[in-house]
Amino acid sequence: EFPGGADKLNRYLTENLHYPAQAKESSISGTVYVQFVVNKKGQISEAKVLRGIGSGCDEEALRVIKAMPRWKPAEQRGKPVNVLFNLPVKFNLE
Repeated sequence: EFPGGADKLNRYLTENLHYPAQAKESSISGTVYVQFVVNKKGQISEAKVLRGIGSGCDEEALRVIKAMPRWKPAEQRGKPVNVLFNLPVKFNLE
């Protein structure tokens, strides 16, 4: 899990996600779905966009995911294991 849980993950995304200028100009909003692996050491790897919205949002979502701090790795039978994770990253114009 993300250090501090889901609330801290949402706060991290809110504080670090920058709305791309191209998306603002084109009034693009929506959700980018990113898939990544949390490895046995809690590091993020193999991040990729499953479904994007373009205009720089896909690249920004990947940037923020790759820059995340280490997660608490999942365990199976008391040993750390790699886990595939899907995360929706929302871009909303206010």
